[in-house]
Amino acid sequence: MKKLTLLLSALLLSTSALASHPQCGKTDLAEVMDEMKDSMKAYKQAFKASDEAKMAAVVEQLLQQIDKAETLVPLQISDQATLTAEQQAQFEKYQKGMAYLEKSVLTLKDAKTADERKAALNAIGKSSKKGHKAFKMKCDD
Repeated sequence: MKKLTLLLSALLLSTSALASHPQCGKTDLAEVMDEMKDSMKAYKQAFKASDEAKMAAVVEQLLQQIDKAETLVPLQISDQATLTAEQQAQFEKYQKGMAYLEKSVLTLKDAKTADERKAALNAIGKSSKKGHKAFKMKCDD
């Protein structure tokens, strides 16, 4: 009987731990990240079309979106206004990643050749992938 109780308890704990947060995908940060994803798609389309004006405009949008996202706490870190010391340390790592992303977008802004732009886009992609792996909550969509 003890084994059965232990097994059921373990199953209950594991399923509740795997369940997504009720706000998952519905936060201000999730909205900004969706905007950034759309901006990256727009940049890549402008890049393929060699539309310099559109590329410049999209880079400015990205920089504004990064500034906004940098102040928002990922739900995976906390859904509370006040952070614990550990959560604050995680948030600082997130902000460091956002600063690197901003640096990569500024490199993209300054890029003059297709090869420079491709290299900057590659750096942005790697930064995004690393950030998502560390801080993006997996939702039960």
